[in-house]
Amino acid sequence: MALFKRADLKAKGLSDEQIEWIMTEAGRSLAANYVTKSDSEAAIEAAKAAIPEQDPTKSDAYLKLAAKTAKLEAFSGTDFAGVKAPYKDMIWGQLDHEEGHKPYAEQLTTIKETMPDLFTAAEQEEKEEPQKPQFGAPTGGSLPKGDKAPSFADVWGFGKA
Repeated sequence: MALFKRADLKAKGLSDEQIEWIMTEAGRSLAANYVTKSDSEAAIEAAKAAIPEQDPTKSDAYLKLAAKTAKLEAFSGTDFAGVKAPYKDMIWGQLDHEEGHKPYAEQLTTIKETMPDLFTAAEQEEKEEPQKPQFGAPTGGSLPKGDKAPSFADVWGFGKA
């Protein structure tokens, strides 16, 4: 509802009774929907108190993310180094992941005894050494030799005279 000024209504030619009625109705309309600041703050505090305290580490999303992180860490660690890549997820599903479980290395040895085809051979694991990066030309060299091919200086006549 629009708010009016008494002077504007008087300029439009309304009587004092009409102006008083309009102002009373406008005030009544505003008062019906008016909330004081203290009432709104009290309602906010009551709503905050009604919300239970939540531990974010107990949420489903957090637990799923923690399980995925543990899986990725185990796959990149030394325990799963001997497991063939296509079978890592299958073996992960067979392991015990509850609190206080046996170490994964121990659990993997029992699985390796029953299903050795899922693991790489031990000799192959020992042979494979990580490749070291090589930058530039190889560093191997030899002693200087007396016989050498003609150089730029020899071809253009800059040699010894």
